Amino acid sequence: MKKIECIEKLYFEEKKTLTQIAEELKVSVSYVTKILKQNQMYSIEKEKRKEENLVKRREKQKESIYKKRKQNRYVDLSYIAVKNSHEQATRELSKSHTIGNQALRKWCSNAYQYNSKKKRYEFNAGNGVRPIDLPKYIKI
Repeated sequence: MKKIECIEKLYFEEKKTLTQIAEELKVSVSYVTKILKQNQMYSIEKEKRKEENLVKRREKQKESIYKKRKQNRYVDLSYIAVKNSHEQATRELSKSHTIGNQALRKWCSNAYQYNSKKKRYEFNAGNGVRPIDLPKYIKI
């Protein structure tokens, strides 16, 4: 079979691309194009392939956009936990609000020790002198 017939068969019947044909027959892409331009059906087939590729490309774009949006929905849970704790700390330590006793106990966990008999947290004197703004005990 001649090269011309082989090129036309591969392009029109087997729907191969110009580069695939050139690699298979060990010729240049420009040679394949030159041969195909001589055939009247080439321009029609070329337009048809352009339209098909456009449809495929748009479908892939939609899929990639969908995947990105889906990934953005599932944010890392550890990030959310850190963000929430930061916002809580900001609210507790802001000047407009006073920090509650329970929050204070959490912030100064080493300074308070639980007394099970009295069911309350008491300031641990072993840590040093208690600042005046820290309560002696915190009831639960």
